[in-house]
Amino acid sequence: MYTISRFSQLCKMSTRMLRHYDKEQLLKPIHVDATNGYRYYEKNQLETALRIKKLREYKFSLPEIKTMLLITDEKSMNKFLHLKIRELSSEMNQYKGIIAEIQGVIEQKADMILGEKRTYDVLFGIRNEIMVISQRLRINIVDMDKYIDSLYEKAEEKHIQLLGSPSATFWEEEFTSDDCDIELMIPIFQGLDQDAPKEYRIEKLPEKIIATTIHIGSYDYIGYAHMALEEWIANNGYRLDGPPYETYLKGLECDCSPEEFVTLVCFPIIKK
Repeated sequence: MYTISRFSQLCKMSTRMLRHYDKEQLLKPIHVDATNGYRYYEKNQLETALRIKKLREYKFSLPEIKTMLLITDEKSMNKFLHLKIRELSSEMNQYKGIIAEIQGVIEQKADMILGEKRTYDVLFGIRNEIMVISQRLRINIVDMDKYIDSLYEKAEEKHIQLLGSPSATFWEEEFTSDDCDIELMIPIFQGLDQDAPKEYRIEKLPEKIIATTIHIGSYDYIGYAHMALEEWIANNGYRLDGPPYETYLKGLECDCSPEEFVTLVCFPIIKK
């Protein structure tokens, strides 16, 4: 049998994605150790993992893939493939509409940036004291998801129970995509770990007053959510009481397009 880390190397699939497929009843480990929760896979599951990857490349959804994995006859499989061809052909027509819209931008008949037209509801509340497993790094922003996966792996190795979605704090005022000072955090249910290795920390975040808003869609436009919070804070007599952070409620690990991403933007604040 193979550990989840080794199996992820063999099928070139992140451990976080393998956990997601386990949760979705799509690719379950052959064995889960009752004492430590370790997941194990066997040799013949590699073919299933690779089939899932290929079907994802063909743009099949997870429910569709779950059904296709149960199909044993070629005729039924071809029926699904023909349906996907028709679906993709329809999407191609939609792309033609996008191309026409882009042409309209070029000809100044349409507005390219729609983010500023969004409205954001700001919520005011208390973030309770919470334990987190965290890691502060200097990385290329495109590698962030890989390091989040690594943090999940470290939590599993230490038998740490996770309680929520991952968050990121960007520490530098000036954003540099290829050399970003970022802290990744995941809420946990566990006391302080005195033997935690240097590559990550387990710490207690204090109770904070926070202002929050939800951004739905691509990260490209998330700056408007930050601007909405900054405006609310200025208009209501508050100031920052720590760096803002983003919590990724629905992101790259989900079976969805960037337009469906859901991000909670949080600003710790204090009265002036």
